[in-house]
Parts: sequence; C-alpha cells; structure tokens
Amino acid sequence: MALMEKALTRSLPIWEKCKNTRFVQQLLEGTLPEHLFRSYLIQDSIYLSQYARAYGKAIYHAQSLAELQLYYSALGFISGTGSEMAVRQDYLARLGLTGREIEEIQPLPENQRYIRFLLETAERGDRREILMAILPCMLSYGYIFQGQKGRAPAQGRMDYRRLIQEYTSEGYGESCREWLDFAGEACGELPETEEAALADIFVQGSLLELRFWRMFGEERDGE
Repeated sequence: MALMEKALTRSLPIWEKCKNTRFVQQLLEGTLPEHLFRSYLIQDSIYLSQYARAYGKAIYHAQSLAELQLYYSALGFISGTGSEMAVRQDYLARLGLTGREIEEIQPLPENQRYIRFLLETAERGDRREILMAILPCMLSYGYIFQGQKGRAPAQGRMDYRRLIQEYTSEGYGESCREWLDFAGEACGELPETEEAALADIFVQGSLLELRFWRMFGEERDGE
C-alpha cells in the first residue's frame, strides 16, 4: 500500500470526527454563536501565520521549479489578496479586531501544540516530513467542506457562507487532488520504515486538526 493511501486510511476516520464536531455542524447550519466564530477566527489567524512559515521552509528545500510553484500557489492562497487570510481579515474587521490586536493574543493550548508540531517539523528540514505535516490541514478542510456548498443560511453580518465557499469551490477540490498527486510522487518508493514514519506525521497532524476544532466546544482532547 502506497504511503498516501496508508496515511489517508488512518486519517479519514479522524477527519470524519472533525466534520461531526458541534462547531463544524453549527457552522454549516449557520447557527454557530458569534462569540465562538470570533474565537475560531482569532485562533485560526494565529495558526495560519505560523503555517505560512512552515511553507517557507518547504520552499527553501524544494528540489524543482514545479515544486516551488506548487508551494507558492498554496502560500498565495493562505496570505494573498482575496485569499483564505483575506476572508478572515474581512470577518475580523466586521468584529472590530485588527491584525495588531490578534498578534498580542496568545494561542490556546491546543493551537500552540499544533503550531509547535509544524515548526519543529519544519526546522528539521526534511522536505517529505514538512509535506506530511502541512497536508492534513489542507486536505481535511477539503474533506469536511466539499459538497457542503449552500448549506449555511445567511446569519446577519456573520454570514458564514463566504468562509465555507473558500473550501467548497471546484478549484479547492482540484488543488487537493494536485497535492495528493504531488505527495504520492515525492514520497514514492521509500523504505517501509520511512513510509511508516511519514504516515505517522500525517496522522499526528490530523489528530491536531481534530483537537483544534474541539477547542471551540465542549469536546476537548477526547478522541
């Protein structure tokens, strides 16, 4: 069994738990309390700023122009105009929060553990390990939100549909498939022990995703 198949087989049940958290279900239904959405946006903005740093390390260790371009395209989605970060910044502006204020907020413990995992993996500098650490975030969002377009009704000034639409688009689905293909090529034909170690990193990232979603409800650290 190929590495990505192993990693996905172990992670899909975890992603299903992510999708079934109360936070995600209320977000999709448009019934999520605004204070929980505010907390999510703050913590996710903190996370994304560090997630982008992990991509920077991956860019540094890229071995081809095609690989560089792939990482740059994802980094643009995270931090560029009209992107994932821009959508969050628009919501935060509606809530009266500035980037400077967010920089002064400490990450919650679950978020801090996730950030530490990303940065420690990136610091080791192994391009395959970095790839396995950053992919669960991107791919799990695709799994959670693909097929959910239009489910969330308008919710006053906090219409959650714009956030959801970031991950329900055809383009996002294509991007996820492109990254899966790239990971399959980058991590192909490895010794079994190395494959197992890389799959473990991917699964660890998936578990940290679950703990991230559970930060905003009564379900905390209880897989």
